[in-house]
Amino acid sequence: MKKRCALLLALVLLLSLTACSLNFLNRYDGDGAPEEKDPPSDVAPQEPPVSQEPSIPPEPDKPSVPDEPDGPDQETEPDEPEDGAAGDERVIRVSHEDVTLFSAGETFRLTAWDSLGNDPDECVYASADPAVAAVDEKGGEVTAVAPGTTTITVHVKYGEETRDFSCIVRCSWKEEEPALPDGTPAETPSLQTFFTTLQNQYEGLNAMMVIEGELLENYYPGLSSIAAVEEIYIQETMITMANVAVGLVKLSGSATLEDVTAVQNVLQSRITTQAEGGAWYPMSCETWGQGVITSVSNVVGMFVYPEDAQALADLFTETFSN
Repeated sequence: MKKRCALLLALVLLLSLTACSLNFLNRYDGDGAPEEKDPPSDVAPQEPPVSQEPSIPPEPDKPSVPDEPDGPDQETEPDEPEDGAAGDERVIRVSHEDVTLFSAGETFRLTAWDSLGNDPDECVYASADPAVAAVDEKGGEVTAVAPGTTTITVHVKYGEETRDFSCIVRCSWKEEEPALPDGTPAETPSLQTFFTTLQNQYEGLNAMMVIEGELLENYYPGLSSIAAVEEIYIQETMITMANVAVGLVKLSGSATLEDVTAVQNVLQSRITTQAEGGAWYPMSCETWGQGVITSVSNVVGMFVYPEDAQALADLFTETFSN
């Protein structure tokens, strides 16, 4: 009997161990990981932990900042006053800086002022050339005297502060030619006198050769044969890379338009020949090609000069105009 009880007890123990083993094995899957149990129905499921970093929410819109805050702790630069004046700083000016007068005796008043609306304590005026424009030393009235350009200086005093200013004065008009004792206008200058005037104003006109005789016939054929021609004065630079030439021809008072045209054609023929290779050097040919021919009354002029041929022609026109 005891043996049966012991055998039965052993069998029950074996069955209990077998059931426990099966229950343990059922808790793991094929990879050896424990089987997840279903949560109880009365417990809310938990979200599994997230391995990645949580996303950063976007920054809220920042409040707009005014362009020029008015807060007491905010430093702001004051607006710069006109003419560079800051606050009550004095800015001194004069009424004129460049004036053109068109007749003798014409006047204007040169004055000084400051940005605070105060009159200067003292102004002293002076003219660099009173023969062109005179000025009242204390009053500042400027008077045109003769054609030309000069400078009026102003010394201004405000208390201990002094300033110096200048104003350019241009007297621009043409003086009438002085009359002879009998009332007739003075004669125009001779061709040689005018050429000397050019020499005094333009470089390169002192090393030139007078074109006359056989040389004149070779370079300006037919010029001396024109019946109305009274005087010929032509000079050219020779053997140089920058040719210069001045040709002046005076005709009689009875010369016709055809006579003037004939002289111009001879001078133009010389320019064309030199410009098309007769001057040899490219620079010289170009200079001749820019030559200018003009006429005033009964005088014809030809001017070949680097870049300033027209300026010489203008001076010719001004000199020989009646």
